[in-house]
Amino acid sequence: MRASLGEIETALVSLARSVAIDSGVSRIEELPPHADTDKAWSALESSGLLSLRNDGGSVLDLVLCAEQFAGALSASPFIGAVLGRELVGPTSERIVASLDGHIAPDALGAEKVTFVRAGHTHVTNSDSVILTADRSRVAMTTASSDVTSISAADEAEFFALTQLLLGADLVGNGIAAIQDAVSYACEREQFGAPIGGFQALQHLLADAWVDLVAARNALRSAAWKLGNETSDAHSASARASLVASEAGVRGCETATQVLGGIGHTWEQIASVRLRRALMSRALLPTPSDELLCARIGVTPSGIALEDGFDLRDDAVEASFRARLHTWLSTRPPTTDWHQRLAAAGFVGVSMPTEAGGFALPVTCEAIVSEELGDNGFPSPPAIAHLAHALAEFGTTEQRKVHLTSMLNGSIRWCQGFSEPGAGSDLASLRTRANIDGDDFVINGRKIWTSEAAQSEWILLLCRTDEHPHRGLSVLLLPLNSSGIEVSTIVTAWGSEEFAEVSFTDVRAPKSALLGVEGQGWEIAMSLLAVERGPADIGWISKFRRTASALLGDPLIGARPDVQHVAAWIEALDATVAVTLTDRRNGTFEPTSGSIDKLLMTKVDQLLHDVALQSDSQALFQETTETLERYLWARAASVFGGTSQIQKNIVAQRILGLPRI
Repeated sequence: MRASLGEIETALVSLARSVAIDSGVSRIEELPPHADTDKAWSALESSGLLSLRNDGGSVLDLVLCAEQFAGALSASPFIGAVLGRELVGPTSERIVASLDGHIAPDALGAEKVTFVRAGHTHVTNSDSVILTADRSRVAMTTASSDVTSISAADEAEFFALTQLLLGADLVGNGIAAIQDAVSYACEREQFGAPIGGFQALQHLLADAWVDLVAARNALRSAAWKLGNETSDAHSASARASLVASEAGVRGCETATQVLGGIGHTWEQIASVRLRRALMSRALLPTPSDELLCARIGVTPSGIALEDGFDLRDDAVEASFRARLHTWLSTRPPTTDWHQRLAAAGFVGVSMPTEAGGFALPVTCEAIVSEELGDNGFPSPPAIAHLAHALAEFGTTEQRKVHLTSMLNGSIRWCQGFSEPGAGSDLASLRTRANIDGDDFVINGRKIWTSEAAQSEWILLLCRTDEHPHRGLSVLLLPLNSSGIEVSTIVTAWGSEEFAEVSFTDVRAPKSALLGVEGQGWEIAMSLLAVERGPADIGWISKFRRTASALLGDPLIGARPDVQHVAAWIEALDATVAVTLTDRRNGTFEPTSGSIDKLLMTKVDQLLHDVALQSDSQALFQETTETLERYLWARAASVFGGTSQIQKNIVAQRILGLPRI
């Protein structure tokens, strides 16, 4: 699996951006009808963008280009002309598509209009320019006479492509709107400081950005599926367009709000972007319940090509998946599940061989989670974050002593980070490790430590110096050490997976230090980037299973809220594919983990709220699995770093807003 753009795709994006900017709008005075018609068509034709499909280009290529034309706020009729050629084939005429047979919404300089009706493609002359709410594009009416039927049309394919191109327009426009708002927020001052430093605005922009990134990933994934004719291509396109319509409009609305009063004047183009988004959303073909209730998370068959975006397994992944399928087909018992998985070779598969792993791509870890969930087995053990920290920062001796036993399940570990006074703010933690001769002496308390009562060792983040970040270190400690006390915490849903761990004059040798003294913050951030990954903790397969049960009920599956959350699950899936690809390629930025965590939290809470509302008996019993999952989902915005902290990271480290 490779959810990243190849060299050819990247070059195409650069070309499309150049053409789009040349015909784009940065000032109100450049809006249609002032757009240069001949220049726009000439640029589309000479660049080869209009003949992409005839020259072997993919659906994904078209989507990538549409993002760029929207981002530049271009009046150039890229979508209209591309859809026109999808219906009539190669032509030298200036022909664009209409979705209803009466108005062509993206038709600058068009001579003819084509549309689909009753399974056939029709062509007629363009009539006159009309004014619509969308000030960035030119709309034209169709002639009421001289309509010619020219061929049969695959309506389902045409409307799926339309959904993707309009979705790309919504996302490209929304991303540019947020970028404009960020630039403005960094310059505009109130109360003696840039407004971009105000947390309220940062969180607005971060929320919008996360949704847009998810929508972009969903569209690209669906575009690849449509181009490769996968079994779920049309349902993926429908769901991606649903997410894009929500994210695209919200992004433009957020940008308009950030600009304040000026955002509602013609002095800025924010309102132009919002109008364009509203028009693109209105034009989206309405998907059927059949598409929106279809199965989610279908693994495409075949072997991935060598370069470019490709969601199929490569040869290594395919061989691994087949081996896992074979083992699962024996229906192994789930008692001592961690140890059974490890013995079969399905724990820590991406870890180095010297650490007890198999040195496979990190995507194989996701395959384990996916296949276990899809086949009704328990999730793999949640130790990837701890194992990767040990493998990356541990000494040869530490890896030799600890990693094998951690991976095979013979020794259980927990992570000691949060404290009563330092949850999300790890830089404020107070658990102290002072040097005394050849030992560290540890005093302090940890809380909300997952599985501490069932574990034998703890990876402990503690303070060895006063500096908030450079004063943190990590120690590896056995929980049976003298001076350690573990007290179980019972949650509101009756579980006992959390505990408080107290340290009173606990002694640990200096050899217990992971990495070097003062490296604790770096280790923690690396570990959390993995812990926040939905694929690493097996949640996507759980979400799929719950959503599939809801969609499978004829009455519940037809509800818009159920279909809505299913669409967002696919967007999360597509986003995780990008993260896994980046990790495999060595291009992953830890800050991107905050996007994954926020998106995972959103989906978790949406899904289990819908599930609770769909279970009529859930609240008429003392406890049910549905209620427990709902309550647990509320905690998702706290554990692993609160949602508000993640929004700060997205706003400041990804969008570049100032920290005050």
